[in-house]
Amino acid sequence: MDFTMLIAAFGGGLLATFMGGITAFVFTGLTVLAAIMGGDFGAPAVGAISFGSWFGPHVAFGGAVAGAAFAMTRNHIENGQDIITPLVKFGDPMVLIVGGIFGMVGFLIQYIVGPLLGPIIFGGLLESGAGWTDTVALTVALSGIITRLVFGKTGLTGKTPAGEKREWVTTGSRLGFVLTYGAGIGILIGGLTAYFGNLGLVGGNAFAAGLYANLPVIGFGVAAFSLILLMCGHAFEGWHHIVLPSGFTAQILFTASLSPALAIIGGLCAGMFTAYVGEWAAKTFNSHCDTHIDPPAVTIFITEFINFTILGGLIIPAIFG
Repeated sequence: MDFTMLIAAFGGGLLATFMGGITAFVFTGLTVLAAIMGGDFGAPAVGAISFGSWFGPHVAFGGAVAGAAFAMTRNHIENGQDIITPLVKFGDPMVLIVGGIFGMVGFLIQYIVGPLLGPIIFGGLLESGAGWTDTVALTVALSGIITRLVFGKTGLTGKTPAGEKREWVTTGSRLGFVLTYGAGIGILIGGLTAYFGNLGLVGGNAFAAGLYANLPVIGFGVAAFSLILLMCGHAFEGWHHIVLPSGFTAQILFTASLSPALAIIGGLCAGMFTAYVGEWAAKTFNSHCDTHIDPPAVTIFITEFINFTILGGLIIPAIFG
């Protein structure tokens, strides 16, 4: 573990709290796009800035979520689920310090569940045991749970008002809408995966191969940056939890089979599945609650475990050798 980056994570969590969680996450998307498009020059920034101690969601977003929850306990905001408001407006140093502390907590959790325990548990199955799931997303979810247990009063799954029927899964027209946009995003990333895969892996174009390798993360960056619409006051929904896992599903399938059809079908199925899981996570962990447990993070770590460990580690080797 890099102790310099651990110390820096305090500043990352503090700054994100200063800015607000959504603002910090928008910069996650912006910086990852800039770094990837910068090629070899930008490559070090992906791990250190976009997914590290500056804007890594486990540090920055997780810290800002904790800062918002603590701000609620000091009556600065009505509900700790407000992750849009920049908490600088309250001029409370303790709110920033809590965000910084949770930035360091997120850095430590990610190290434990990834580089430390991953190879021990999954080293015999995966080439890199640390990559058994998206450990950044897992950390964001765990950090949110810790935040709720420390600062919240509504419990892990919220307190449903008396006489109100709790809805745990999406139904009706909303379900149709969710599955439709999940399918569309999955088809998009699956089709692009097939296109760049044909150019790069089959055709030998080195630049296309580079884009192919980074395409799921590029999709994630675009989706994260698009949340700037929330900051502008528009009704909008996150979709990074759809495009990232769907992109990896398509990529795993195309790499093994070189089949464009399989990549698109895989992206389609993963898109619908992740959209549905995201709705379930939102209703389960963010209904009638007073702090934020991130539904996209829950969705990503579940589906990336399926991608990396089950599909990539077990099914693909069994079928394709």
